[in-house]
Amino acid sequence: MNFKSWLEQTKINEPRLSTFIPKLYPFFTDSGFNGIEFERRVTVGLRKFDSEIDELLKQEPNVEN
Repeated sequence: MNFKSWLEQTKINEPRLSTFIPKLYPFFTDSGFNGIEFERRVTVGLRKFDSEIDELLKQEPNVEN
């Protein structure tokens, strides 16, 4: 069983992961795992969350304490 087949089987066996597993496909090729691209995408996603949190924590002008 190759890795992609294993992921497909896991998606069937673990329905709660069925939306997450397809997001992993681009990082696994016949030559192996593309860790550099995976890390880049994780970093970009974390930066996005940090930006959203920073925006939510900004104080609004003319707001009473």
